[in-house]
Amino acid sequence: MRSLSETILFQSVAGAELFTSQGREMTMSYTQELLVDDSLDFVAPYLPVSADNEFWSQERAFNLKPPEPTCQPKMTRVRSLFLSDLHLGFRHSRVQSLLEFLNRHEPENLYLVGDFIDGWCLQSGWHWQSECNQIVARLMDLARGGTRIRLAIGNHDNFLRGPMVLRFFEQCGMVEVAEEFHHRTADGRQFLVLHGDQFDCYERASSFTVGFLSLFYEGMLRANSIWSRVTSAALHGNGSFVGRLKRRLTSIGNHVGHFRNQIVRHARHRGVDGVICGHIHAPQHIDVDGVTYCNAGDWVENCTALIEDNDGDLRLAWS
Repeated sequence: MRSLSETILFQSVAGAELFTSQGREMTMSYTQELLVDDSLDFVAPYLPVSADNEFWSQERAFNLKPPEPTCQPKMTRVRSLFLSDLHLGFRHSRVQSLLEFLNRHEPENLYLVGDFIDGWCLQSGWHWQSECNQIVARLMDLARGGTRIRLAIGNHDNFLRGPMVLRFFEQCGMVEVAEEFHHRTADGRQFLVLHGDQFDCYERASSFTVGFLSLFYEGMLRANSIWSRVTSAALHGNGSFVGRLKRRLTSIGNHVGHFRNQIVRHARHRGVDGVICGHIHAPQHIDVDGVTYCNAGDWVENCTALIEDNDGDLRLAWS
């Protein structure tokens, strides 16, 4: 039998550990120390199990437990994921909900359907949170993992139309940037993917009108946040203050209907089976006279996305 001065091999709960008995202390994988007062007491709990006199520890000797596994979110693989109106940098963007949603999904194709970054907030009210960095990092991880990412330019991120910015994205190679895209679903249908701001009559109004509407909208969102804190009402979705208010305003309903009809007419003229858009923060998936209209919604009021499964079926998902 080897002397106690020789190296003895033990195996703890987590795996094999090598240490010496003369040093009266050993370093475990858990960075803990075991102090030994008597070498006989040190060896007593172990039984030889081979001709080479290797020794294996018993769990009760160290009373150590393996580290608890970290809880990873369940990953859902989808064929295509459409996200619109993220408005990163806007104070009322629901970046935490968006980050959690992205961490739960792994798409083959990812479309950012306009207003990815809120460039209107660059001059005033810029609110870039740490979650925004994590969202960008998650998108980069998806791109490196093989996800095809396409970004359609919207009215709030129209600075992406600059030639230097477009050249940067082209050289980067991780994201395709364009005004619109054609997407073919798994069942063979052709969809036009674009933000849709060119079909909004308010976007053609004077700068004063656009500015006033922007201030009015932000005031609604501030009231929505206050109402949610005071009454514990939903912060986003149909049950939120802003959701209920928009349903009561007939003018907003008429505006949404006019926008939908205009963009469906455009899709029919282009000869596609449907259109996927955003812009008006009104998620919807319906058939309009033989043309499939899909609005992916937003991550300010509704926290919604459009998902295509492996069969080509499209559905709206709420965070």
